[in-house]
Amino acid sequence: MDNLLLKDFAAWKMENDQIFETFHENNSVIYERLEPVYSVLNHLYNNVCEGGVLDEDTETIFQVGFNYLHSQFEVIKIYYETLFQSSCDDFIGYSEMLLFLLYIFDIKNDLENHGYDSEIDELNELEESIENMIVERRRDDLLIKEQMNTVLEKVFKDVDYEYVSIIDIFVEIAESFGIFLYEENELVIGKEI
Repeated sequence: MDNLLLKDFAAWKMENDQIFETFHENNSVIYERLEPVYSVLNHLYNNVCEGGVLDEDTETIFQVGFNYLHSQFEVIKIYYETLFQSSCDDFIGYSEMLLFLLYIFDIKNDLENHGYDSEIDELNELEESIENMIVERRRDDLLIKEQMNTVLEKVFKDVDYEYVSIIDIFVEIAESFGIFLYEENELVIGKEI
């Protein structure tokens, strides 16, 4: 593997660790969304640091995951640092809307990568509507969720396309590495045996 990519990831972690940890501590949906990718990258990175090597498949996973994490987090940071002046409380109130924007961005990229036209009027209008709500600090979560469902259902039907998000893929990859992100702690009531 290219050592430069590993160094880039280490530098990315140093640069963004504080913001990422702030999202984690505040139970942000942004952290929840990126956690599968981040956890897999950390697992692979730590493996290499401990003397392990990455085969062709795990190297590809690392490259794809890091490119995705980097691009997503740059968009998030623009909103967090610029629009919300790094105020986590204000930002968290609009995090779900930002997730909708990121989801639309992912869908458009995936459509393009599979040879489809991603310039779909309904999708562009929805994206613009969400961006305006965030910038104007307006919220109508129910309306946006309904619009998201309606537009995405129409787009996938019209294009005859089934979308699988990179997040879902990385959840599966994490589990294959023994990283179980969503396990809940069991509460045992009674005496220990």
